[in-house]
Amino acid sequence: MKRLLVAIAAATLPFTASASPELAGDWGVKASDLRDETASLIAHIDEAGTANIPDSYEIEILRFAAAAQQLGHWIDGNDGPSDLGCIFRGMAEEGEVQLDALSDAASPRATRQSLVRLATMFSDAEVIAVAATHSSSHEAPAVQTEIASCPASAAVAKAALD
Repeated sequence: MKRLLVAIAAATLPFTASASPELAGDWGVKASDLRDETASLIAHIDEAGTANIPDSYEIEILRFAAAAQQLGHWIDGNDGPSDLGCIFRGMAEEGEVQLDALSDAASPRATRQSLVRLATMFSDAEVIAVAATHSSSHEAPAVQTEIASCPASAAVAKAALD
C-alpha cells in the first residue's frame, strides 16, 4: 500500500512536462542531491545501526526513474546516441528495483546494500547527464545505426529472443 501511495505522489510531481537538454541537466543536479542524501542515509546506518528511509526519499527515487525513462525516449526520438537511451532506461529500471529492495529489506545491512547501489547509480547519473546535454548540442554523426544497442522495453527484448 505504501508503494502505491508513493507512486501516486511521484506521478503528481514530474520534473518537467517533456524531456529536453534542460531536463537532462536538472536530472543530473537531482542525481547529485540524491547521491548526497543517500550518503547521509548510509552514514546514519553506519553510526546508529538502524535505517529510516523517509517517504520523501522514495518519492524522489520514483521521480528520478520517471525522468530517466523520459530522457531515454527523448534520446531515441531525437536520433541521439543509442547507448545513452539504453543507459537512461537502465537507470530508470534500476531505480525501481532498488526502491523495491529498500521496501523489502529485512535488515539495516540489506538497506545499506541497496543504498550503496543507489549512491553509485546517482554518481554515474551525474556523468550521464553531462553526456546527454553535450550530445544534444552537437550534430549527430553522419552514420547512424538502425538497431539500438538495447531495446526500448523488456517486451521488445523478449520478442527479439522468441
